[in-house]
Amino acid sequence: MSNMELMMPKTITEQQVIGNYFRKIDTLITLHQRKCDELQNIKKFMLQNMFVQVK
Repeated sequence: MSNMELMMPKTITEQQVIGNYFRKIDTLITLHQRKCDELQNIKKFMLQNMFVQVK
């Protein structure tokens, strides 16, 4: 491992830009996951109402 070449940002500013980029991606993933969960709940609700069980 000591022979591995690592690519690191050269400046603090570059590190901050990269960090902000990944933070935005994480936020987008979270928002899309919430929307997906919400749509799955709507789908479940709609299916339950479409196929009402008769007793």
